[in-house]
Amino acid sequence: MRILRNLITGVALAGLSSTVAFAETTLRFASFEPPVAFLTKNVFTPWAEQVSAASGGTIKVKMFPGGTLGRSPAQQLKLVEDGVADIGWVIPGYTPGRFDEGTVGELPFLVQSSEAGSNAMWKLYEDGLLQGDYKKFKMIGIFTSYPNFVVSTKPVVKPSDMSGLSFRAPGPTLLSALEALGSVPVGGITGPTIAESMSRGLIDGTLSQWGAVSTFRIGEVAEHYLQAPLGATAMLVVMNKDKYDSLPDEAKAAIDAHSGGDFSDLFGKAFDSNVEASGVKEMARDGITVNAAEGELLEEWRAAVSVATEEWIASTENGQTIHDAFKAALSEYPGAF
Repeated sequence: MRILRNLITGVALAGLSSTVAFAETTLRFASFEPPVAFLTKNVFTPWAEQVSAASGGTIKVKMFPGGTLGRSPAQQLKLVEDGVADIGWVIPGYTPGRFDEGTVGELPFLVQSSEAGSNAMWKLYEDGLLQGDYKKFKMIGIFTSYPNFVVSTKPVVKPSDMSGLSFRAPGPTLLSALEALGSVPVGGITGPTIAESMSRGLIDGTLSQWGAVSTFRIGEVAEHYLQAPLGATAMLVVMNKDKYDSLPDEAKAAIDAHSGGDFSDLFGKAFDSNVEASGVKEMARDGITVNAAEGELLEEWRAAVSVATEEWIASTENGQTIHDAFKAALSEYPGAF
């Protein structure tokens, strides 16, 4: 009788153990973009589906787009830290003092494409040059945008045309570049509020790229564009480290297999493709002026913003080493400056 009782108890416990082992965990992925925006729809949502499918039923990554877990782009990192979101798309420039080494991607005349910038950024991480807050999270991907250029309501061709204009940028490094140009740098304006800020006359323009111009409808208010590589926007997809550590091995393996260098490369190529398509659409608008800085004019812009690089190197711990390593990694791609 005792043997029978022990057998029944053992079977019951085995069943319970099996249930716990294979219970599906939902991971919440926060994006401040609307669900139809390019990155959320075409990069992050497929990533979530692929990881879920590869996990053997241990996890389901569920997208929460449009700021449903927290509307402000500047709060996305805190959502992950506090466990409100498990995974989040983060713009380091919105949280100054965090991920400082990665703001090397914002320096003018370095990044020539999102593909190059994103791959070079992951190499910095692999080589141990990105420390600090990078070690506090599970890094899913580390990226840069396509290089930002001048988007404005007033004509800008030469660097001197920027003097006295109020300009927004997504991070402190780019704000430093604006200051070097004699502009009035304006921080604290996130992507979704750029168009309204320009429409109300709070700013005369922003440093941006065609994808953001389209996503955030900046093209409806901006009439003037000057294309010059004035620095990219650093970006991350991060995961709460405690949450990652709590997952079963099969779930971790699925996340790992779809993260890192391959994801950064995929992101960069998709971003560049979207910039190209968005540029075609936006440049077809009536009544806009698009100029490209070339030759002597390009060199004039380079000289005008060079102080931003000098200041970044001087003010960043290990700045020269990080800058040189990033530049070397970028040189592997066509069109390096």
